[in-house]
Amino acid sequence: MHSNAQADQGQASGISLDKLQPGRCGLVVDVVTDTDDAKRLMAMGVCVGRIIKLEQLGDPMILQVVGTKLGVSKRLGAAVNVIPCEEKSCAERDGSGMECP
Repeated sequence: MHSNAQADQGQASGISLDKLQPGRCGLVVDVVTDTDDAKRLMAMGVCVGRIIKLEQLGDPMILQVVGTKLGVSKRLGAAVNVIPCEEKSCAERDGSGMECP
């Protein structure tokens, strides 16, 4: 599955989540993986338009998504492209609570 809504609007493609510095936040702009893995990530709240924070690198990677910490494999994390946020703690104030499409 390849979701590229932001790139269609001229946004940068970003970096893969495993390249984000621990403690930093990023806006998800693309998820490049097969349908089953994309559904798995969406069920955990990782979807295009969501701000997530990388808490810890490794395998699993620890993410903060809408106030919840979760672990995802490095393989899955590498399939998520983000644009790093300017603010370090933007995920902590991102109380959007919106559902993934």
